[in-house]
Formats: sequence, structure tokens, C-alpha cells
Amino acid sequence: MTGTIAALTVKRLLRGRAMWIGLGISALPLIFAGLVRGRAPNRAGNVLDLLILLELLFAVLPPLFVASSIGDEIEDRTTTYLWSRPLPRWTILAGKLLALVPIVIVLQVASAGGALAIAGAVTVPACVAMAAGAAAVSLVSAGIATLVPKHGMALAICYVLLLDLPVGFLPASLRQASITHNVRTIAGLDPTIADTAASAGIGMAVVAGVWLALALYRIRRLEA
Repeated sequence: MTGTIAALTVKRLLRGRAMWIGLGISALPLIFAGLVRGRAPNRAGNVLDLLILLELLFAVLPPLFVASSIGDEIEDRTTTYLWSRPLPRWTILAGKLLALVPIVIVLQVASAGGALAIAGAVTVPACVAMAAGAAAVSLVSAGIATLVPKHGMALAICYVLLLDLPVGFLPASLRQASITHNVRTIAGLDPTIADTAASAGIGMAVVAGVWLALALYRIRRLEA
């Protein structure tokens, strides 16, 4: 059943405009990388600027695909019909995530890999970091959408821009709660970060796990 829900989600996505919007937004870092490629002599500064732009995609792609889809499903009461059948409620959420998270990861990694390649700074750790960050923010977006379905997308965007990004620049252990900071750490392209990739991976997994647990709890509490 989870696979069926995932297939239906992909079919609906391809019929809408969200995919085209996502493709357009994910192309912006490529354009930016091309514009700054010839900027000299501060190549390191160009790469850091590009990293910040790539991090901003976390505020758009997961909310656009994950938060909006889950929120709309709950708001439109489509789940009311599904939950009237002998179907565990968590399978709705699982099917959505199974379909949408890989799409978010592919768009994020393709955008980051292409932009960093143009800038001459693409690395395997950077691509891995972007994939992990996209998955983590997708789970955060899912949790927010189950809490506030009607405004899930907007609140997920605000979470990244107004909470996650600022927390990433706080001192010491507080920044371990920031997914974007952990992405920069794993990518290894910011020489000012002294944290280890292992600690960043653990911090990211904890944050994503908490939000996923909250999403599963909330989806079970919703009335059919």
C-alpha cells in the first residue's frame, strides 16, 4: 500500500506545476556559479557564497514538495477516505516521503554538484552533505506539515530561514542543532568550521529523527 500511495503521489506531482517550479529554482545556483566563475581572485569567497545559495534551496525544495503535499492531503481530507479503510495511518506519511524525498535529494544534489563543478569545487563529501541535508529538511517539513497542515509550506520555509540558518552561526554545541551548519561541516568547503563530519552527521540525524517521530505521532492523532 505504501508503494501505491507513493506512485499516486508522483503521478499527481508530474501533473502539477510544482515539479517545473522546483526545476527552475534548482537551476539558479548554476546560473550564479557561471556568473562568479570569472570573479577573481577570491575563489574561496566565491565558493562560500555559492554554499550559502545552495543552503537557501533547503528553504524551498523540501517545503515545496514535502510540506505542501502532506499539508494538502490532510487539509483536503483525502486521508479521511483512506483512513476509513483498514490501513495504518503511518503508511500515508511513509508513501509521501518515499515518493517525494528522493525527488528533493536529486534536485538538491544535481543543483549543488553542477554549481560546484562550475566553480571548480565539487567533491564527493559536498554531494553527500547536500543529499543528507535535503533528506533531513524533508523530514522537518513533514513534521511541520502534520502540525499545521494549512500553513505547512510557509512555516517550513520560515523554519529554515529564521531558525535553522541563524542557529548555525551560534557558538559551540548549539549549532549542532542546525541542519545547514551540519551540511557545511560535512561538505568540508568552509575552512572556518572546526567541527567534525561525524558530529555533524549525528546532529543532523537527531534533528531529523525528532521531527520524523513527531510527524508519525501527529499523523496517528489526527481524526479520520
